[in-house]
Amino acid sequence: MEAPTKPAVSIVLVSDYGAGEQGSFDDLHTALDRLDRQDFQGRVERMLVESSRFREATEKELATRDANLHIVYSDVEDSFALKNVGAEQASADIIVFLDMDCVPQQDWLRHLVEAFDRHPNAAVVNGRTTYGEGSVTKRSLALLSRAYVDRGSAGLTRHISNNNAAFRRDWVLKHPFPSGANPFLSGLHAGAILHDGGEMWFEPNARVVHAFHGWDMERDVSRNAGWSTVTLRKAPSHARMAWLVRLGVLSIPIFWSVCVARSTSRVLRLWRCFDLKVYEIPIALSLAVTTATLQIPGMWAAFRGEVIGETAYR
Repeated sequence: MEAPTKPAVSIVLVSDYGAGEQGSFDDLHTALDRLDRQDFQGRVERMLVESSRFREATEKELATRDANLHIVYSDVEDSFALKNVGAEQASADIIVFLDMDCVPQQDWLRHLVEAFDRHPNAAVVNGRTTYGEGSVTKRSLALLSRAYVDRGSAGLTRHISNNNAAFRRDWVLKHPFPSGANPFLSGLHAGAILHDGGEMWFEPNARVVHAFHGWDMERDVSRNAGWSTVTLRKAPSHARMAWLVRLGVLSIPIFWSVCVARSTSRVLRLWRCFDLKVYEIPIALSLAVTTATLQIPGMWAAFRGEVIGETAYR
């Protein structure tokens, strides 16, 4: 019997938000249905990595799906550790990490793989994430929360998308995700790869639509983002403006101002990419101030040496 050929790409699905909840499983079914429709022509390995404590619920939920999904259970809990398990188990030289609550466009996988073909020095290729169509608030929050890797056009970036990124396998094995860390500390991972000479690319055509869970999710995102802003700079890292944490809580207004400035810049550069109209830009700018302000409790907790307790992220 002839051995199966090595897959061209491995897709590793992990949940970092609302794990084990019915809504998370509903999102997974939607993502799997869209993965079935990808126009990529190569052989694809699909893998779901989940905590062992959700084994019974996961097997019950996926009992009727086809066998083209390899499910791996592990005793680890946090999403970074689960991704590392997926990286170790994956067979292909290109490994794509996709959050379970993201729905990829039909040409998503093809664009990720073609980006590696065009850029042989790329260690990571990030795609674009939106919240899809809807209200101006929804589209603006997508820009403010999900565009930290987005350049508008294709090109080099200094960031890694938590929910929509592909890696060359040798790079992710050499520099694994920081297990045990908050998923918003992806800057630690990006910094290690950059410091080792790895290039990170942004590909705007590799698009996914992230599930939108309203203001509860956005408050959770902002609080964790604020916490990671400070924690990343307190840890040994290559983060910019790390010296500010020496000021303690007095640096919070400075971090807030920088956050507003960066968000403002993103709105003015990327509003078309997120389907905003010219007359909606002032609304997006006002929401930039709101989301920056929602980061302050997380910054405060980080300076006090606390973790974010009430969060749906893992």
